[in-house]
This record gives sequence, C-alpha cells and structure tokens, in this order.
Amino acid sequence: MIKRLCTILMLGLLVVPAMAQKECDKKCAETFGPKKGQWQVNLVLGNYGGFYNENTSYYLVPSYTNTEGSIGLPNGGQDNSGDLNRYLNIKGMNGHSLVDLGGIQIKYFFSDCWDVNVTMGLNYNATPKKDFVEGDYENVPDMIIPSQKYINAQVTNNWFVTFGTDRYFVTPNPRIQPYLGAAVGFQMGRISVSEPYTGKIYQDAEDKNDDIEGLPEHVYLANGKVGQMFGIKAAAVAGVEYSLMKGLLLGVEFQPLSYRYDVIQICPRGFDKYNCDHHNFKVFDTPMVKVGFRF
Repeated sequence: MIKRLCTILMLGLLVVPAMAQKECDKKCAETFGPKKGQWQVNLVLGNYGGFYNENTSYYLVPSYTNTEGSIGLPNGGQDNSGDLNRYLNIKGMNGHSLVDLGGIQIKYFFSDCWDVNVTMGLNYNATPKKDFVEGDYENVPDMIIPSQKYINAQVTNNWFVTFGTDRYFVTPNPRIQPYLGAAVGFQMGRISVSEPYTGKIYQDAEDKNDDIEGLPEHVYLANGKVGQMFGIKAAAVAGVEYSLMKGLLLGVEFQPLSYRYDVIQICPRGFDKYNCDHHNFKVFDTPMVKVGFRF
C-alpha cells in the first residue's frame, strides 16, 4: 500500500513544475489553499519520523553475573557484528504499517506558501518493583506456602521530535497542494532496570566447603542496569495534500534523501559505558499518510 502511494506521489512531483502556475482562481485558492497565519494539525500514520521500535529491553540491558558474562549487543563478537540495523529499526519502504498511530504534526504558515512544523511522539512505561517473598515447603509438606516471584523496577521511554519547513506550490486544481521541504529530527530510547530483593544467594568455594549459607547476590553485584540509544536525522521532504473539504486534508509524504547518525550505549552500574555508533544514508525513506485539519 505504501509503495503504491509513494509511486503515485513521485510521479506527481515530476509533473508539478509543468502544472504550476503563478495565478489561479482567487476564490478557489482562498477556499482550499494555505494562507498566512493559519495553523494545521496532522495525525501522522506510518513511520512518522520515529527511528526506533519499542522492544529495546532484550539488547540494551546487559546480562551478566558477579562471576561470568559479558557486555555488548547480542551479535557482538560475531562475523555480523557490524550489522546494527536490527537494533536501530532501519527498514525499507515496505517495512512499515499504515495502521499504527505514529505521532502528531503541527504546522504554522508564516506566508501563503511557507510553513514551519514540528512532529513529536512519546511512549513512556513504568513498572514498580516487587520483592521476592520466601515460601515455606518444609513445615507442613502437604500444605505449603508458595513463594512469590520478584518483579524488576523498570522504566522505559521512547520519544522523538522533528523540526522542518515546507514550500507549497500552486497547481491548476487548488485542492491539490504539493510541497517540498527539509527536516531535522532527534530521538532517544532508554530503559532503566533495578532489581529488588530476589532471594538469590551466592556461595563461593570457601562458603561451600565450610557449609556457610552465603550472602545475597546484591552484595557482590550492583542491582541497576541502564541502556539507551539516541540519534539525529536530516532529510529532504516531499509530499502532496488533497483538500477533501475546507479545512480537512489527506496527504502522503516521504523523504527522497536522508542521513542518520545513531549511538547505542549500554551502561551497567559500576562499569564503563559500552558505546557503538552508526551512520546511515537512504534514498526514499519514511513513507507516511497524514490526516490534517487546517484553521
């Protein structure tokens, strides 16, 4: 679906210069075209300008103990360790869904054909901790008291903001409003995990030989882990909007050329950060559909 919409959009952009005119019917232009001082709010569907997916916990949170383990991405130390696309959610034009609510875009027209705009979105989740509660399996074997499993305290957030400007063009049909522009965006995804009392006990060799129970794992290992990634993006923008009626618009947009720089950081408490960065250039990126209200 997205591929077809973007193909139609690209074909339309090729013929816009031939269709553009300096003047059109004044009454129709005032009815459907943008005017200085107007605002426009768009509901953005599709890739929306966000870079990362929401499922970041499986690779941003390091997995190790006080006796073993390593810090890094799941494919670290392997032949394909240079491929970070799976973690940064870099996909082709067909890899996005139109049914997802992506974000909100706000435009302000400072002239009849120029706007400044901002697109934003946020996903925040917080889970309070629950300590491990020991059970009793020995005193009354046929009527045990089961233990209660612990739950990590976890906070995740994924947010983005994009600033841009667009130049609108006049066509013989004032309902059709093509535009070209540029955009710069920033996004950050972060997860913070803190373990409560887990009931896990660590015994070293001396403890085992002397039949000593041992100490909680938290005595040997920090209970907090943090992972995050952030990126900046600069892109050219092309799109077209169609006025269904006065103040109600339907549009499609994509980025003919874009550049991204991303950094992934895994931050175990008490140790140095694990950093890796990535560069990405792409032609024909970020297809999306917009439903807008202009007033």
